[in-house]
Amino acid sequence: MSVIKYLMFFFNFLFWLSGLVLIVIGAIIRDKYGDYVSYADNKFANAAVFIIIVGVVVFVIGFLGCCGAVKENYCMVTTFAVLLAIIFILEIVAGALGFTYKKKVDSVATAALDKAVLKYNDVSGEKKLLDWAQKSFKCCGSSGSSDYPKSTSNNTVCAGTGGVPSCYSNGKCTGGTLYTQGCRKGFIDFIKSKLVVIGAVAVGIAFIQLLGIIFACFLMKAIKGEYEVV
Repeated sequence: MSVIKYLMFFFNFLFWLSGLVLIVIGAIIRDKYGDYVSYADNKFANAAVFIIIVGVVVFVIGFLGCCGAVKENYCMVTTFAVLLAIIFILEIVAGALGFTYKKKVDSVATAALDKAVLKYNDVSGEKKLLDWAQKSFKCCGSSGSSDYPKSTSNNTVCAGTGGVPSCYSNGKCTGGTLYTQGCRKGFIDFIKSKLVVIGAVAVGIAFIQLLGIIFACFLMKAIKGEYEVV
């Protein structure tokens, strides 16, 4: 009984910490990249918010599991096991949907960049997205620096050489090196890498959840056995 109780407490403490990790990761993504990815597609921005919400739920349930283990409360442990099982099932469903959506990243990201190039001079959000991408990935436009002269016609575009200031190594139209490669590959790889990180964290948490469910079931059986003996 004591061994099961403390093992459950230990793994639920890890589960509780994983909820905290999810909250921190979601907050970092939302704070650092939220504005940029929201211009590309609201689904990317909503993903960060979803991670924070899941983190809060996991945090609360983990605390419930820790309390149930310490107090050997049958009702609390049962509630914890049921909620954990529900979340585990939802995570499997979300993982399947995420895998399906990952296949659409190329088309969604490409469409977002093409739209941003076309509206670079008209919508501040699109300008922020491209300026950030071009500086971060050392690229220009969606498929290359030639995108801008074909898409824009005002003074924002650098005369003669093409592109916009953020397409140059020094952030100016003169004196710097023009990035000729498009941002499409860098932007797609960036989004996919973040999805891989989120997926890896989710798998780790799911494993901890499974252990938590197993230990909760053992503890419930042990507590029920003690009640029957009494």
